[in-house]
Amino acid sequence: MPSSSGNRPEPVSIEVSGSTVSIVLTQGAINIWFGRKLDKSLIAKILLIISKIDGTAEHEKEVLCRFEEISEFENNGYILTSYARKNEKYRAIFVVPFSNSRALEMFMESISHETEKEDVKITLYWRGGRIRMNHIKEELSRLNCFSTLNVVYKDDLAGAGGRREES
Repeated sequence: MPSSSGNRPEPVSIEVSGSTVSIVLTQGAINIWFGRKLDKSLIAKILLIISKIDGTAEHEKEVLCRFEEISEFENNGYILTSYARKNEKYRAIFVVPFSNSRALEMFMESISHETEKEDVKITLYWRGGRIRMNHIKEELSRLNCFSTLNVVYKDDLAGAGGRREES
């Protein structure tokens, strides 16, 4: 399916990256790498852009916690999908729905806390397509923190790969 620019094929993936954050958009997932030295406000800006463009986006988060803490996560909008005892604690798996502002805020805070210790990689699941991928790319470019843009189109998969543009 051609894009609005004419003959250009549909993108398979769009990558925007900078020195402290990298985002790869595909039609079913968004992979994000947050470096330890990033400006913490970028976490919220990026995740809020995604939630505004696709409120159905979500993340599956694993937490090791006391049994009593599971209900605290649920009260903040996390959706419990499974849990199992692991020694004295519980391994709980939650879905973080981006449509729930409390869940999203708690998720942003957890990422911010994790980046104090190490780089963080997360995968979000969403209903992306050409239009939403391009919309997120445009919104992210307004943050002025990305230096590289790499778009891979369907036609490029058999050939030389994506087109790399410096921004």
